[in-house]
Parts: sequence; structure tokens; C-alpha cells
Amino acid sequence: MKVLITSGGTREHIDAARVLTNTSTGRTGRVLAEELSARGCEVLALCAAGSQTPSGRNVRTAGYETFSDLDSALKKALKSGAFDAVIHLAAVSDYSPVLIEAGGRRYKPGRAAKLPSSPATLRITLRRNFKIVDRIKPYAAAGRRPAPLLIAFKLTAGATKTQALKKVRSLPSADLVVHNDTREMKDPHLFHIYSLGLPLADCAGPEILAEKLFQLLNKREQIHRLIPPGMTREVDKQNPAGGPSLHKREGRGGEGRARCARPCFCVPLPAADRQTAKKDKSCC
Repeated sequence: MKVLITSGGTREHIDAARVLTNTSTGRTGRVLAEELSARGCEVLALCAAGSQTPSGRNVRTAGYETFSDLDSALKKALKSGAFDAVIHLAAVSDYSPVLIEAGGRRYKPGRAAKLPSSPATLRITLRRNFKIVDRIKPYAAAGRRPAPLLIAFKLTAGATKTQALKKVRSLPSADLVVHNDTREMKDPHLFHIYSLGLPLADCAGPEILAEKLFQLLNKREQIHRLIPPGMTREVDKQNPAGGPSLHKREGRGGEGRARCARPCFCVPLPAADRQTAKKDKSCC
């Protein structure tokens, strides 16, 4: 089984000495790569500069630094080789600097030179990046490769269950989503696996997570059949590449339905959750 893993955090250069980055260490990605390789998987790990790097007989590694670097590395890997699964853990920059203003002058961000430290203020204009996770399957398709099972990660900070669920469902291109929250990054670090926007399993620690993901990878042909009773699986006609959506079967009885984040997951929700979703407009 061939698995591609991205891990660590991107760095966006302000100048030759300063960067915008995040707190990701790449530890979970390293553990997953080593645990999966120990179980016989062939792993390609794309690791951020300065992050933890996996080792092992079946592990190949390649580095990246910026958002653009990671996007290019993924595109190249997915076009040139077939992967059974992509585990996208990388903490990717949502924004990249496009303009810097300091001391009455304008500078182009980059690694070419170091900005002076004398100006009293520094203004940085950021531009929003596209979501790499939504391009993973299209990159494979562009290389005439079969679509890999896509496992995405979503980090929240102090989110309620309703808020976390909304974030999980904001990744419709992913076949599985692993959610974790900063409040649960303790010992053990807790992870929550979702399939089609619904809870599937909880794991305490990256080693346990690796074991569970390995089991799911071996059942990857069945992943799309992990659908709750009373539901059907359909592809959103307006966004067929965006992944499956669930729809309530016609008939009597059953729980109420709510239509959720694009492309949509029509899932049964308890009455209290339906009211909450309606108030915060997390469902349409």
C-alpha cells in the first residue's frame, strides 16, 4: 500500500530573516509515517522545514518550506505516481504576504534581502491562499492516476461539538477527516475520526490513531459504504469532485434533516442541534 503524508507547518517569508508560520512540529506526521511503514506501507513523507522527519525502511522523505513549495511537491508527486491514500496533516498557511510597507517605502516580500529594523511600524498585506486539500484528487486525475483515499486533518481551538462538526463538514473533498482541538493536545493527544461528516472513532495518541487509520486504509474500498441507516449517498451534481453527500431517504418516520455546508451533507440531527444550526446558519 502506497501512502503520501504531508506534515509540519509552512513558512511564508517576509524577508530573508523573518517568516510567518505556525506552531506545528510535525510530530503526528512523523509517528504516522513510521507506524504505517512498520506495518508494510510504502510512505512518501513531505516534511516542512524544521519539522520532525520520519525514518524507516519503507519511508521516503522530501522537504518543503512555503505554501507554494508544498503545492508544487504535491502536484508533482500525485501526477508522477499512484497512491492508495493521501494523509494531509500539514498546517498550511491560509495567507501569504504580498506587500510590505515600512518607513514610507514599499517592499516585495521574499528571501532576497533583509528589511531594515529602524521603522516604528511595519505593515504587511496578506492574500488568501486556495485550499490545497481541494486540489489533491484533481492533481491525481491530471496525471491519469486513480483518486487516492483522502484523509484530511482539521484543528480547532476550544470548539464546541457543534462548532467542530461544522469545521469537519467544511472539508467535503475528504473521505475521512481527523479532528483535534488545542484543548485536547495533552498526554494523550486526542483525535476524532469522521466519515462523511459523521463520528466514526476516537483515538488517544498518534500511535493509536496510526493503528486505526491503517485498519481503515485496508478497508478503503468500503469507506464510502460507511453510511448510517436511513441515508443514501449521492454525488453533488454542481461539484462532483467535491466528494459525496448524504441524503435522507423518502418515507415515514426518521429523525429531522438538516442541509449542511457545501456541497452538502443532509444528515439526521437531534432537535436541539437543528435549532442551533439554524441560529448560527451553519446549515442552509
